[in-house]
Amino acid sequence: MKILNLKRNKLYLEDDEIIDVSPDIIYEMGLSRKEELSIEEYKRVVYLAALSKSYYLLSRRDHTSKELEKKLRMKFREKEIIRRVISEIEGKGYIDDYSYARSFIEKSKDGRKKIEYDLRARGIKSEVIREAFDEEGDKEIPKIKKLLHKISGKPYDKKINYLLRKGFDYENIKKALEDEDEE
Repeated sequence: MKILNLKRNKLYLEDDEIIDVSPDIIYEMGLSRKEELSIEEYKRVVYLAALSKSYYLLSRRDHTSKELEKKLRMKFREKEIIRRVISEIEGKGYIDDYSYARSFIEKSKDGRKKIEYDLRARGIKSEVIREAFDEEGDKEIPKIKKLLHKISGKPYDKKINYLLRKGFDYENIKKALEDEDEE
């Protein structure tokens, strides 16, 4: 694969491919002295660049394996290398969908249904979500009560609709409203 140009941290290759490379990759692979890359060298450069990009993305915030794969696919063409990078990062424990789901559940102010939807949209499997909820326990009613306190002046039906939109279960909403009426 022919190297067209190397400017700062960008490696311009034929077929309009641009790879972000760190100074470490440039030095390790001797890119500043090369005019062409063999297939093995190309794959090694892509692997190192994808690994570096993954670490950068994970340093900014946690990602699910699906989110990270999606971001890497926007940058790199080699699907096999992307899968290898993700499996290596998972092996090191930097990506853990179960921990991500538990953390997301703990931080969220929404109901179970909306949380499940959001986690599935992030690429987490239903079994993992179910396990995370089972360990977390049922904390929906305290969350509902907290939100009811915020919207205390609203009519009864508006409270119910608001909480349903937040993803809470109707039965839990009724229980929390009954408890609120008793107080």
